[in-house]
Amino acid sequence: MASQPRNPLPSSVANTKFRFLVVGRSGVGKSSLVSNIFNLSINVRSEIDIAHDRAGKSDIRHGYTFHGNERLILHDSNGFEAGSQEQWEMVEEFIREKAKSSSEDRLHAIW
Repeated sequence: MASQPRNPLPSSVANTKFRFLVVGRSGVGKSSLVSNIFNLSINVRSEIDIAHDRAGKSDIRHGYTFHGNERLILHDSNGFEAGSQEQWEMVEEFIREKAKSSSEDRLHAIW
């Protein structure tokens, strides 16, 4: 039996951008994980501070996009360190701020 060609379903999210935030302890490899999963180019890798001998630095407000998929936007956070209330407060403020944003600027996932 010949299969019929499939028509793509109409999508209300066809042009929507999806934002996600990566959080976790300092030095566990958040940035390295994201870099490898999304097969980031050398240009984007140089923007993300991937450090193997120390905790990396990142700007939670900067949204990284990926070559070939401009709809996916990553926000990388600095890692949580013991006794660092300041980092937690920064992440919490960012999440609350994004929750009040338009749907395109909201966070869609926290990993």
